[in-house]
This record gives sequence, structure tokens and C-alpha cells, in this order.
Amino acid sequence: MSIELITKDACGIEIERKGNRINILLVENEPVDELVVISAEERIEFLTPWINMLIHHKKEAGLKGTKHLARKLYRMARFEKGKHEEGFLTLESINTEIISLRKEIREEKAGMEKKKEKM
Repeated sequence: MSIELITKDACGIEIERKGNRINILLVENEPVDELVVISAEERIEFLTPWINMLIHHKKEAGLKGTKHLARKLYRMARFEKGKHEEGFLTLESINTEIISLRKEIREEKAGMEKKKEKM
């Protein structure tokens, strides 16, 4: 995954590289002038760990729901639109993406549990 930073006033971002893994940490109340740009192809890969945190560790992570997560991500990153579209997703579009991906992850997990029960 490639990460590009663009200039913008927002909250702080810390990027940690651990082997082939990249941890992106949002540090609120620390002004910074860079945002992470996530391409359309990388969107699912980028959002999946956040969605899993929302599903499994919502309270510990201090998340209140999909809109709250979308707001945090919108402050730290810009998500490019599809391959043939220019510009970035709006806050509402990011929230919709999060809801759709959360639904897919839950359905996938439920399907796996049903397969385990049959065995």
C-alpha cells in the first residue's frame, strides 16, 4: 500500500512501519498540515482494520458508531473517488462505505459460523 500526504490543516497523524504493516494513528488536538490520500483501490484494505475495531472493540476504541468513525477518518485522510472519477469522497460517502463494508464483514463472519456449525 502506498501512502501519500497532502497539505491541509487537520489533526495529527502518526505513521508507524512495522515490517510489511503500516499503523496509522490519529493524534487529536495536535495541529498538522498533512492528510493521507487513500486511492480507490486501497480503500477496502485501509478501512477493514477500522471496521473490525468498530465491530469488536467499539467501546475500548472510544468509537460511538459509523458516523463518528467516518468523521475521524475524514479528518486524517482523503479517499479518492472511483477509477474514472476525480476528487475525494464526502463525509457522507465515507460513512456509507463504512456501513457497507461492516455489513459485508458481518455477513461473511455469520456465513463462516454457519459452516462451522454444520461440521
